[in-house]
Amino acid sequence: MPNLIAAISTLFLTVVLSVCGLLAPISPATAAPISPAGYDETLTTAITDIQQFWAGEFPRVYGEPYQPIPESRIIAAAPGVTIPKCAGETQVYRDVVGNAFYCFGKNFIAFDNKKFFPDLYRYYGSVAVPLILAHEWGHAIQDRAGITDAPNIVLEQQADCFAGAWLGHVNTDGAKGIELLPGDQDIALSALLSLRDATGSSGEDPDAHGSGFDRVAAFQDGFDNGAAKCATYYDSPPENFEIPFTNKSEKINGGEIQAGKVIPVAVDLLNSFYSQVMPDFKPLLLKRVFTFNSTGSKKQLPECGGQVLSRSEVENRLFYCIDDDYVAFDEPYAQYVYENFGDFGVMVLLANPWAVNVLIQQDFPGATENTGEAVLRADCYTGGFTAAVWNESLKSKTIGGVVALSSGDLDEAVLALLDYSGTRSAGGLDVTFTRFRAFRNGFLNGYDNCQAGGS
Repeated sequence: MPNLIAAISTLFLTVVLSVCGLLAPISPATAAPISPAGYDETLTTAITDIQQFWAGEFPRVYGEPYQPIPESRIIAAAPGVTIPKCAGETQVYRDVVGNAFYCFGKNFIAFDNKKFFPDLYRYYGSVAVPLILAHEWGHAIQDRAGITDAPNIVLEQQADCFAGAWLGHVNTDGAKGIELLPGDQDIALSALLSLRDATGSSGEDPDAHGSGFDRVAAFQDGFDNGAAKCATYYDSPPENFEIPFTNKSEKINGGEIQAGKVIPVAVDLLNSFYSQVMPDFKPLLLKRVFTFNSTGSKKQLPECGGQVLSRSEVENRLFYCIDDDYVAFDEPYAQYVYENFGDFGVMVLLANPWAVNVLIQQDFPGATENTGEAVLRADCYTGGFTAAVWNESLKSKTIGGVVALSSGDLDEAVLALLDYSGTRSAGGLDVTFTRFRAFRNGFLNGYDNCQAGGS
């Protein structure tokens, strides 16, 4: 038996802290100082390569020559810089502060060159600024292709997809002066997540850009499948998964489940899901879910297979102990996830060791060794579980009745996955980018697709 206490309803005590708006992984107080030369070079090389990319790609996708954006129409906005009119309205620097945009019909891009872009460069490194430029170029491509009458959410997701197509080209073909370093794909996810719509937004809003999940999914679609796939968004737009607030109470509490009920509800839902998709599934009961404190004494660390696990093995971790058949999680880290990301962030992280238990029951090759294929299959299963919650097909006896995703829950999942990779010292390996691909496949195509080898 593990040297632990069972997880009970008093697990978390801290009030919810919803995360929305710009999310910088490095605070301004600790961010690295910007290198003006490096920043300017990043801008120049990115603009050159994006223009060259579309010179070859636009004719292949749309059958017409690409008309570059003239250098004079790429506006590095700052106080005193002249900005052309857009939609008949005069533009000044304060109209661009904290933003970047393409003006349809006037063929110019403007970006905040005093604060927004330098901050992106400072917080996220050399990949974020080119990513945002590539997104705005996506709108320029829409303008050239005559795609101006689609809902704003479709235009934005297609631009995210086009940005992904360009970065996929950089990753596959290389680009002069631009190199994707290990971890840059995960950094791109972080940058997109920081620019997501606020929690509670609706995809029908005329200014909607998409949830974090929507934006990351579209970007990854372009990265994996190229600009030709992005072009299909006009006639066959991807489903939008933004969930608006449904009532005043949800707006106040963010749609979060009471902290002490998160783990019991998650156990209910996970057992309900796997009982539906796997006839011979043997549920893990709540009494087999334990908590430990990695910051406490050695006596508070868990045992597995008769051995006390080291602090480095369990810090910030949720895991399934094969030898003793239990799931355990680091309470301080789970509380951190709940406070900073939300209830579904905790549930998704708990769903992963649950999926490992399922793989063990299925005798999946590599499950006991935690191979890469097994990890991705577990992520795909977790995406399938999330889809079942989205489809409102799972019940919880803890809170009584069907449980549905609330506003921001999908973003909580992506944020938690990204943070978990970072805390496990895997942030430089693009782990989240790869694992999100498997999670997204399970969510969009279901558990059965994972079984068919779609992980």
